[in-house]
Amino acid sequence: MRAIVTTHVLLLVLVASGMPGCASGGRPRGMPPEDGIIAAAVVVGSSLAHEMERDPGAWPVEVRPSRAIILPDGTLRAEVGSSLGIDDRPGRTRHLREVQLERLWTRFAELGLGSPDAGNFTGNPKLLVPGPEEVVQVLEFRRDGRDWMIVDRFTVPEDDQDDDRLEGQDPRIQSALRAIAALAWASDVPPDDTIRFPERYDFGPDPWARFREEGP
Repeated sequence: MRAIVTTHVLLLVLVASGMPGCASGGRPRGMPPEDGIIAAAVVVGSSLAHEMERDPGAWPVEVRPSRAIILPDGTLRAEVGSSLGIDDRPGRTRHLREVQLERLWTRFAELGLGSPDAGNFTGNPKLLVPGPEEVVQVLEFRRDGRDWMIVDRFTVPEDDQDDDRLEGQDPRIQSALRAIAALAWASDVPPDDTIRFPERYDFGPDPWARFREEGP
């Protein structure tokens, strides 16, 4: 009887140790990486930048100049604007939950971008200079101690206003950038820069208030 109980206990131990995500030192399957960093940047040539400034609503969000960084703790830094560069660090936009990070990494895996094998660029991204009518899209990843970078660049035909003017872009990069933009609350509809909200400063309580109190 004792031998049968011992065998059952041993089997339970072996099954538990072989379960996915329960190995010692590993994270459960589906969890976002502890050191996971995602960075994205879009830069455009000078001529194309002028066209976008004249009619920003005619261009989808994934080709407009932008910069986004997602840190391991879920901090999302993002900004859209013609003055942004590949090495800029935008202000904090929001904090992503773990489930949002998990879905994002899962999406990248579905697109074939979530592993170092997808990397196609090993140089310095700061040296990437787009041509006058060119779009350069950069994705940088860090996961499990490994880094990789994906760069896509394509030229938008001059004076081409057809719907297929952006057909040169990689659909995988397009989908990845749109997923990041959605988390950063950026859309194809650009923000209305003509609206100017008044600045209100809070200097704390009035230190002279007690001297202004009216007497009885």
